[in-house]
Amino acid sequence: MYQFDKALPVWGEGLTWEYNQVLGFRADVEAPKPVRMKIALAARTYYRLYVNGEIVANGPARTAKGFCRVDEFIMPALGKMQLAIEVIAIDKPLKYSNDNTMEPGLLAAEISFEEENGRWKTAAATGEDCFGYTELLYRISMAELMSHSRGIVEYYRLEENSFSWITGDYSGFKKPVPLKEKVGFLERRSPYPTYRPIPFQRLQKVKNMEACDRIRGGIVYELAQSFNPDWYRLLKEEDRFIAQLLEEREVPFAGSWHKNISGEEKEICVSDCHGAAAFVFSIPKSELGFIHFKIKTEADTVIDVVNSDHTDKEGVVRGNTYAVRYELKRGSYCLTTFEPKLTRYIKLIIRSCGKVIFSYPQLWDYSYPEEESCMFECSDGELNLIYEGAKRTLRLNTLDIFMDCPQRERGGWLCDSQFTSQAAWQLLGDLRVEKDFIENFMLTNPEDYLDAFFPEVYPGVNYQEKSPGIQSWSFWLLTELWDYYWRSADRKFIDSCFGRVEKLLDAVMKHVGESGLFEGFDTLFVDWSLSNEKFSLYPISIPVNCLIVHAFELMGELYHVERWTAIAQKVRKRIEGVRPVMGLDSDGYSFENGRFIKNGCLTEAGLALELWSGFRTGDPAYVRSFTEEMGTCPRLRPNPNIGRANLFIGLMIRFDVLAKLGKTDTLVKELKDVYLPELLHGAGTLYENINAFSGCHGFNGMAGALIVNQVLGLGQPFQLTHTVRINPHPGELNWACGNAVCEEGDIYLEWHADHEAHVLDMELTLPEGWTPEVVIPFELSGWKVYMNGKCSTPI
Repeated sequence: MYQFDKALPVWGEGLTWEYNQVLGFRADVEAPKPVRMKIALAARTYYRLYVNGEIVANGPARTAKGFCRVDEFIMPALGKMQLAIEVIAIDKPLKYSNDNTMEPGLLAAEISFEEENGRWKTAAATGEDCFGYTELLYRISMAELMSHSRGIVEYYRLEENSFSWITGDYSGFKKPVPLKEKVGFLERRSPYPTYRPIPFQRLQKVKNMEACDRIRGGIVYELAQSFNPDWYRLLKEEDRFIAQLLEEREVPFAGSWHKNISGEEKEICVSDCHGAAAFVFSIPKSELGFIHFKIKTEADTVIDVVNSDHTDKEGVVRGNTYAVRYELKRGSYCLTTFEPKLTRYIKLIIRSCGKVIFSYPQLWDYSYPEEESCMFECSDGELNLIYEGAKRTLRLNTLDIFMDCPQRERGGWLCDSQFTSQAAWQLLGDLRVEKDFIENFMLTNPEDYLDAFFPEVYPGVNYQEKSPGIQSWSFWLLTELWDYYWRSADRKFIDSCFGRVEKLLDAVMKHVGESGLFEGFDTLFVDWSLSNEKFSLYPISIPVNCLIVHAFELMGELYHVERWTAIAQKVRKRIEGVRPVMGLDSDGYSFENGRFIKNGCLTEAGLALELWSGFRTGDPAYVRSFTEEMGTCPRLRPNPNIGRANLFIGLMIRFDVLAKLGKTDTLVKELKDVYLPELLHGAGTLYENINAFSGCHGFNGMAGALIVNQVLGLGQPFQLTHTVRINPHPGELNWACGNAVCEEGDIYLEWHADHEAHVLDMELTLPEGWTPEVVIPFELSGWKVYMNGKCSTPI
C-alpha cells in the first residue's frame, strides 16, 4: 500500500453535471532555492498535470474498484511553482465500461520538496486549504461516446481565456471536500511514457468537405448507440456532431491557403475555407499519443480533429467516433487532446468564415517507453518485419495494463494477457506491467461476481449485475499466474493471490455435472469462429473443459491443494474416455440419459485449445492431422467438416502449440501467411482478425516472442530456476541474433549456420548464476553444433 504524508482524497460538491464531471485543481508552492520537487497524485478516471502552464503528465495507472494507484513525478523547482490538475470522472447511467470502474470523482495530490537529509517535506496536499478547484464547463459533459464501452468524445467550446485557470489567480476557487469512503492507495510499478514529440511533417492532401448521404462504415458509432440507447436519448441534438463527420465526403479544394515554413514551426494559413477545409497529415506507421497543435483564428471557428490508423479503400480518412471538436471564439489557442489517440493519419477540418493559421500537428507519445533493451534480427527480412510489427503492436498496448487495443476499448482483457504477458517479458524485458495487471484482478471482490469469477475485462464495469462476462477467460488468468511465477520467482505475490484464486476454483468445482465434466456456465469463448457458436459451447464444451482441467492442475501444483489436483485428474480421465468412444467429431456435447450427444462439429480452435491444455499430445496421428491439415496454409487438404480458426484467439493458440511441438517450419510459414499482408498493407501493427481492415491488438506481440523462442532458439528466461532454454531452428537462415533480459543482466544468443558444411556455431552470454538448457532439434541431426567454441552433443 502507498502512504501519503498528508493528502486526503477529495472532490467537488454541488456540481453542475451529474455525469462526466471535469474539475480543475490548483495549488501554488514556493521553492526559495533550487531543490527537487515531488508530485504524488492519484485519480479515479483520468487526469492531466500542468506545472507552470506546461503539460507534465497524464494518468493514472488504472487499478481495481476501491483503489487508486499513485503516480510520482520528480522535477527541479525554483521560485513560484504553479500546479494545476485537470481531472474527469467518467460516468453514465448505464454502468458499462472497459477501461475504468466509473466510480465517483476523486483526486489525491501531494507536493513535497527534498530536504538536505534526503527526506521529503510536504508543501501542499489535497485536504488542506492550499488546494482549490473550479468546475471546467468548457468541455461538453453530455456528449456522444467514443465506442460502446468507452467514455465521451472530446467536445469543447472555448474562449481565449478558457485555460487561464491553469496559471491565473485561483483565489476564488472552491475548497474541495474530503471523501468519506475508504480508499486504498497502491504504488505504480509500471513505467511512465516519455511524451516524446512525434511530428507529422507530411501534408498528404487538402480537400473540401461537403455533406452527402450517410457513408457506411460507422459500425463503432452504431454499436455505441445500440449498447447505450438511454444515454443517447439524454443528449441535446446540438451537442452531437459525429453523424456530420460520417456524412461528409471529400471534394476538390476550392478555397485559398498557403504554407508558412519560415518560422520555428510549419504553419498553414487558410484565408478562405470555402465551407469546410480538410488538411490530412500522416506518418509512416501508427503511434499512440495526444494530438497537439496551435491555432489562431480571426473569426469564430469550428475545428474537427479526426484521427485514424487507416484510410478506407479509396484512400480517404473517414470521420469516426474518436474525433475531437473544438468550437473556438476568435483568438489564439494551444490545443492538446485529453485522450490518447491511435494515429497514423490526422485530418484537421476547419470550418470558419475568417482567416485561420495553424501549426502542423504533433503527437505526444503515450505508450510504453521502449528502450530497445531486447532485440532480434536474422537473415530473413520477412521475419524481421513480423518481429518489429509484433513489438510495435505490443508497445502501443502496454503502458499501465495489457490492453486489447489502445483506442477503441483500452481494456485489459483476460485471454489476451496470457499471450501479451509472454511477449512483454521476451520483447521488453518487463514484468512490472504484468504484476500490476494481475494484481488489479486479484483485488476484485469475489462477492461482486457470480461464482467468484474474475471479470472478463478490468478495470471496467458490467451493467449486468454480478456478471463477470466471459467465464472461461478466468482460467486464462490462472495459467498466466503459473507462468508469471516461473518468470518472476515472486512467491510472496503468488501467495497473496491464493485467497482470491481459492474462491474461484472452489466455486467452479460445483460445476461438475452428471456428465462428469464441467458444465452450467453462462458465457464461454474459444475463438471468433464456429468454435464460438452456441452448439460448440453449450451445454458442454470439450475444449473449455480441457482448459479448466489444465488450470486446476497448475493451481493444484502451485498452491499444493490436493482437492484441486484430484478433481483435475478425475475430469481429465473422463475427457480422455469420452473422446475415443465418441470419436473426434464435435467441440460441443449434450448429456442425456447417461449418453453424450454431439451438438455440432469439430473446430481448429477447439482442437488447438485441447492440445495447448495438454490433451492428445502423445497421439501421433492426431498431432499430424493438426499440424498438416489445419491452419491458414495447410500442407495437406483440410477436412471440410472441421471449422477453420480465426486469428483471435484460435490461431494464436495454434501458433503456441506448433512451437511446443517443435513444428517451427510450419509455424514460420503460417506467421508469414497471416502477418505479412497486414504489415504490407497496414500501419505497421497487427490485427485482431484475419479479414480485418486495420487494427492494433496486443495479443499479437506473442508472434515476436515465438520468433525469438523458436527461430533464434532463445527461450523465456525463468527467474525461478535461473535457466533459459536454448533450442535454435535455423531452417534456411544463415544467421540470427537477439537477447533477453533478466534481473541479473542480459542474455545474448547469436548463431551462424553453414548449410553446406552442416555446422551451427552458437555464442551464448549469460549472467552469473544462470544455466542454459540446450536442446538440439531433430533437424540438426548430423550437424556439428558448437556452443562458445565447444562442440555440443545433440540431445
